[in-house]
Amino acid sequence: MFRNYSAVKPADREENDVASSRIQSFMRACGHILFLLFCALLSAGLLYGSFPKPSHSTWAWVALFPFIWGVTKIQGFWRSFFFGWFTSFLFHAASLYWVYYTCVHGGDLSWALSVAAWLGLSGLLALQMAIFGGSCYFLKRTGVFFALLAACGWVALEWLHQTIAFYGLGFPWFMLGGTQWNFPQTLQLVSLIGVYGLSFALAFTGAQLGWMMSNLSVKRTVGSVLAVLMVFCGVYSFGHYRLTQFNRILRHQSLLSVQAALMQPNIDQYKKWDEEFEQEIEDTIVQQADQLPSEQILLTVWPESVSPGPLTEEKYANLFEGIASKTGAYQLVGSFLPGEEQYVGAYLLPPNSKEWKLYQKIKLVPFGEFVPLSDFLRRVFPDVEVLGQLGDFTPGSTEQPLLDFNGVPLGSTICYEAIFPQVWLAQVRQGAKLFV
Repeated sequence: MFRNYSAVKPADREENDVASSRIQSFMRACGHILFLLFCALLSAGLLYGSFPKPSHSTWAWVALFPFIWGVTKIQGFWRSFFFGWFTSFLFHAASLYWVYYTCVHGGDLSWALSVAAWLGLSGLLALQMAIFGGSCYFLKRTGVFFALLAACGWVALEWLHQTIAFYGLGFPWFMLGGTQWNFPQTLQLVSLIGVYGLSFALAFTGAQLGWMMSNLSVKRTVGSVLAVLMVFCGVYSFGHYRLTQFNRILRHQSLLSVQAALMQPNIDQYKKWDEEFEQEIEDTIVQQADQLPSEQILLTVWPESVSPGPLTEEKYANLFEGIASKTGAYQLVGSFLPGEEQYVGAYLLPPNSKEWKLYQKIKLVPFGEFVPLSDFLRRVFPDVEVLGQLGDFTPGSTEQPLLDFNGVPLGSTICYEAIFPQVWLAQVRQGAKLFV
């Protein structure tokens, strides 16, 4: 009366096993892809947050951790290479978003060409981390030496990038050690072994934690955590000691003191390209200058391109000459120099004087101040010629003298871009203590 369904033909059982195996393989592949996507997004986000504007410098100590964890789970050189490229592309695309707006508003390019410049540059810069990712595929076989060798590889690629960037084919802004600019205790390591040494420490901690997660065990976990803590605590302790030592010296030695003011009107860059906002910008500059403290200011530093026009125009020169006369302070102002050959410059005006001194910027920003491979691009995209209105500057001479501030030469770092307060650290080494 009842039929026995428990007996299944061998052929049907085999088909069910194959189908089940395929489903499990598909689910594992999806999980693997989602895991790698999570690692790429997390590392890109941590790197982005480590650099200005967010400037969460502590994030940099673990920024490479998710990436290394992911790359240790990848089989094959080219897969590791692409994973590194994709992670870095996300980071650079988020960091260089302004390239699109500069090309659209400053160069009057079409949105398509602007997107191409933005994403193309991001993809090009991502090659550094792509090579690093591919290298990690081979370094995984080194076992306990993986983190050490990976950090060496990271620093070697940073050096190579800096060398290439010197000739105008990259950005020298994204060195991992540069994330520590607002963390004084860790930043002091630069005085001993340079920014590459700091990049090495940051890359090592991230690589060590990622290698630890690749195959968890009590022994590996304890060893990795101790190694990371030793590196971080060593760097921090050295910095704390150096700062304490420096403060002790300041209490017993008299150094040259300069009362300076760093001005930041915080004017939208794109307003400066619109005549409608010219008067508003001038009023903002004057109002901020009027708020300078009553004590004697010897030097006032303004950002690059603070005025809506070049200081070669009389009305803009008169604006800052009036401020210099009123405050009795030197004015250091960033502005471009128009002409047959345009330059990005830093102008220095002594108080009660109309004799401006000029320093022309040597290293220019790709797609912001010049177009890499411009001759080739202009042949392929004739519209790029329009970018010459504001984005075809000429590098300054490497032989030009530094600006002279009352007998003290202003370092080329300050003349490069008078924006970040940390540029004054260069003056401390010269014996000039600047109170900002």
